[in-house]
Amino acid sequence: MRGLKPSRPANGNAAPGTVAGAVSVPAAAAPDPALVAERERLTERFTVMQTELGGLFYEMAIRDHVRLEVLMPKAAALQRIDTELAQVEHLLAGGENRIGGHCRSCGAVYARGAAFCSQCAEALTA
Repeated sequence: MRGLKPSRPANGNAAPGTVAGAVSVPAAAAPDPALVAERERLTERFTVMQTELGGLFYEMAIRDHVRLEVLMPKAAALQRIDTELAQVEHLLAGGENRIGGHCRSCGAVYARGAAFCSQCAEALTA
């Protein structure tokens, strides 16, 4: 960027306002690309499902014929996607140290301490 002065001039003296011998902190590790891709996939799926559910409810409401037996399974599926998305975001926020493993049944990533898989509801603890 223009106008920024280097922290250590060419003569070896520290620039005013800096600590001599300061160690730069490395940038945070890049997030797992597979988790980022999974988050994008789940976000897109969630958006589509939410739009479809809203549209379905709207169509039922304007016809004064709301059928909960049709809406409830779709809402439950949307909630499962939301839970899975929250878990992936939790893993991305905490880094690799929060990953508990992969589900034996479906292979989905789960967070450390999870009791059940968010995707297939398989018990994760013995």
